[in-house]
Amino acid sequence: MKPCKYPYSGRPKLIRQALPRFILLGNVAFNSNLVKYIDTMRQVAPNQTIIYFKIPKFLSHEEKYVRVPLKIDEVVKILNR
Repeated sequence: MKPCKYPYSGRPKLIRQALPRFILLGNVAFNSNLVKYIDTMRQVAPNQTIIYFKIPKFLSHEEKYVRVPLKIDEVVKILNR
C-alpha cells in the first residue's frame, strides 16, 4: 500500500478556546463576565467594600456578595477599565 501524498490535509483538529479574563480586586479575583451582574457596591469600613451580584437563574436570580479590601473609589476605577 502506497502512503498518502498529503497526509495532514483537511481541517485542523485542535480548536483553541479563549481563556477567561479575571478581574483582580485586592485578594479576590472573579470572572469578567460577572461585571454585568453587579447590583450594588457599598463601603462598610475605610478600606473595605462589599460588591453585591444578582446572577440570573431560570425564572429567578441568585444573590451573592464579595468582600474586597479596597476603598470604593479604587474598586470603581478598576471596574471601569
